[in-house]
Amino acid sequence: MTALAHDWFPRPLPDTVALGERSWLYSSYAFMHSYGTVRIGPDCGIYKGTHFDLGPEGSVDIGSYCTIVGAIIRTNARVAIGDFTFIAHEVVIADDAFAVPPGRGAESPQSAAGVTIGENAWIGARAIVLGGSTIGDDAVVGAGAVVRGNVPAGSTVVGNPAQIARWRG
Repeated sequence: MTALAHDWFPRPLPDTVALGERSWLYSSYAFMHSYGTVRIGPDCGIYKGTHFDLGPEGSVDIGSYCTIVGAIIRTNARVAIGDFTFIAHEVVIADDAFAVPPGRGAESPQSAAGVTIGENAWIGARAIVLGGSTIGDDAVVGAGAVVRGNVPAGSTVVGNPAQIARWRG
């Protein structure tokens, strides 16, 4: 078990968490409600307020050189985050619109659908990315946008529901 030298929370990282070389994690408290697996690639920063609320089948795979600032990742499926991706303050990534803690009631009647976020994607503050969504490489999700579906590579989406506002090219 690995303890973070700077951690205020008196628990080591769970055995289901792999922290890449030169990556920084604010606290093992981020995994207080996590029953799944998390792999954080090298040279990442996982900052204060980020929480992993994973069911027993949940997994999160974060690429290299990523920054996540105060996001909540709630899933019982797979979330894959590509290299060089930035996820801003208070972003929610959830496989279901209804969060039920494990063992606290009926699970969602639908099977969990994962989320894939491509390389060099940017997700703005307070955006919500729901299960079954794919965000393409070099895409931007505007602050407060609600994504349910596909965001094409190189596009910028805004609003609720998220709609394409422009293409980079």
